[in-house]
Amino acid sequence: MKRFVQPTLVVLVAVAGLVGLGLLAINLYVQSPGTQLRLREIVSENFGYPVSVFRITFTPWNGFHFQDVSIQDPSVNFPILKARDLWVQCQFLPLLRRKLIVRQIVLSGTELRIPTVERTEPAAGAAGDTASVEPVFTPNSEIGQSPGHSDASTPSESPREKSRSVENAVPGNFWVEIRKFKLRHGSVYFMGSKGLPLATLRDVEGAVHFRRGEYVGQVRISSATVSDSINNVDDISSPVKCSHGSLDLEDISAKISGGEIRGSFHADLTDSELPYRVHFQVSGVNINEIISRSGGILERAHGTLEGSLQLAGYMKDPSLASGGGSLEIKTGYLDQYPILKELGRWTQIDELKRLDLEEALSKFSVVGQDIKVDSLELVSKNCQVNLWGTVESAQKLDLSGRLTLNQFLSRKIPNEIEENFATSKDGRSRYLDFQITGSVLRPQTDLFERIIGDKGKLIKKILGIDRKEKRNEGSPADSDPNAKSTNG
Repeated sequence: MKRFVQPTLVVLVAVAGLVGLGLLAINLYVQSPGTQLRLREIVSENFGYPVSVFRITFTPWNGFHFQDVSIQDPSVNFPILKARDLWVQCQFLPLLRRKLIVRQIVLSGTELRIPTVERTEPAAGAAGDTASVEPVFTPNSEIGQSPGHSDASTPSESPREKSRSVENAVPGNFWVEIRKFKLRHGSVYFMGSKGLPLATLRDVEGAVHFRRGEYVGQVRISSATVSDSINNVDDISSPVKCSHGSLDLEDISAKISGGEIRGSFHADLTDSELPYRVHFQVSGVNINEIISRSGGILERAHGTLEGSLQLAGYMKDPSLASGGGSLEIKTGYLDQYPILKELGRWTQIDELKRLDLEEALSKFSVVGQDIKVDSLELVSKNCQVNLWGTVESAQKLDLSGRLTLNQFLSRKIPNEIEENFATSKDGRSRYLDFQITGSVLRPQTDLFERIIGDKGKLIKKILGIDRKEKRNEGSPADSDPNAKSTNG
């Protein structure tokens, strides 16, 4: 027995030693500066953006491990993607059949930054010219098709792509198939013009796997924030499908301020401009809880918000976005500002103390990055507020408004401010025009000034000074010293 055990152990040790030496040799080769530089160049060429990697290692059970991966778009001053770890597990035997099967790609600790404003393209011939290359992703991609082979779902290979294959020494009929993709602990930032995030998606987790010619899976997002003042959108999830060059999130669901958001998203990844369509439906949202306590007008609004939004455009050019939607507030009321409450007590107009809404409906359209408010109607028992105008870049307000009082309230307008209201065509109701400026979160209005009018004149009316002056002006005898002698 010992005659067999000892040689067997020697063989096993020798095999283990050879495997260890092989792994050491592979890692030394992979980690050599020349090889790592070549791998970065190949990945950069295929992505179309400069890629940097801190370290690349290899083990047969975990595959390739890329540490501290960064993808930089030369046209912006921030990396569009950073990942702490990138794992790529492959099946190497199919290489003999000119086919690389990637069993799994795992991205961990990822930060993705998506510009939302139009960018200036770098000059031709400048450093970073590869940014003009538009990568195309398809579920089952082929690198360099063999002659005579065509695929209706795959665009024809451009001259630049052909030269790229030659430069990277990739065989002309080499196939790559990715079986599974995972994303762990990710964050997505939608960047504004000043390099600050307009919206943030936190703790993004997802996985898709290849099945019957398409990728299917699920994505989950712990929370999302739009600006610093809007409360979180929580528990976002949706099934994912990527088929024939199209990405679909067919059943998006999320929770916000006691309500629910449902929607869908579609993008065509075969088009370099990345056209998209999105639809959202909002229901049961407590409008008073949407905005954090920041002193905005919505802090005084109460009610249940419902609405819908349809939008289409191109991810590469936000100025081409178009769409529209509507918003409605159920059982709503608006607590007025303290100064308007005091004015309501003085004028005995209850709507200035608290505006109970019988109807609150807004219809709007999207043109590029601006929102056109076609109509916004707030209707109470005795008065109505109408707004229209533009919300520039979804931030800056430029709205015109009209406050209309019915006959009942028109009769209650104090004489001191009655002339500030115009009479409607019906001869019974009265109205007052005003403006709203500022931002969505910090609106400003001249409504109070329009109601009060000339403050000096109002004070004189209240104190009776104006009436005394008119009496004096109407009694010339008091001001003419010769009047008595004339009468005599």
